This record gives sequence, structure tokens and C-alpha cells, in this order.
Amino acid sequence: MPYNIGVVNQRYFMEITSKDGNMVVDFYPVKNWDGKLIANRMLKVLSFRGDTQKKMIISRDEFYYQVREYIKDCGYRVTSEYMPAQFVSLEG
Repeated sequence: MPYNIGVVNQRYFMEITSKDGNMVVDFYPVKNWDGKLIANRMLKVLSFRGDTQKKMIISRDEFYYQVREYIKDCGYRVTSEYMPAQFVSLEG
């Protein structure tokens, strides 16, 4: 089922998976320790065969761009749209 890339602009979380299922990229909204969502930041988690390879904080603009590239150019598919906000500390 093709994914409507235009919907990405309204959603700030998702899991996308490579064609062969080996690579999974999760994007989560992030919140501070008071439970407040942090605007313009997302947590990206890259996993290969179930093992986390890398975690990074990215901007919302990077999120939009990367999701579009993964789906459009790399053939990834959306496998989940439920990703609860994660706690992060953006201090030094």
C-alpha cells in the first residue's frame, strides 16, 4: 500500500522499515523531564536486524526530509505510526 508523503507534514512520529526488513528507522517526539514536548526536535533511532546502531536528535525539518527520502528514494515502508514521546536532556 503506497504511503501518502503529504501526510508526513501532520505526523511527528513513525517507524519505517527497509524492503528486506533488516533496517528499521524510528522517529519519536521528545519531551523534557517535566513532560513537555520539545518543539522542533525528534529522536531518530536506527536499528539493523533488531540491534540499535545509532540514536540522534534531529530537527523537524530533517525529519520531514529524511522520511521523504527513505520512502520515496529508498523504498522503505511505514510500519507503525505510534511512537510515544521519549525523555531527553538537551543540556550540554
